[in-house]
Amino acid sequence: MLEEPPSHVKFILATTEIHKIPDTIISRTQRYDFKKITENDISDRLRHISKSEDIIADEAALSLIARLSK
Repeated sequence: MLEEPPSHVKFILATTEIHKIPDTIISRTQRYDFKKITENDISDRLRHISKSEDIIADEAALSLIARLSK
């Protein structure tokens, strides 16, 4: 399936142990490394979403969600 997937199919593979992925798979993929986002960035994004969705969110709750998301 990975060798010749239909044109409408996209695979997203995620791992923290790249060394366990066979070279035959790695050679058919493009790698993207993601960095952790800060607790403050998470809070800011949650605040933005709450506002845009007209949801009243307590600041302490947003901070707690951000802190626990790690």
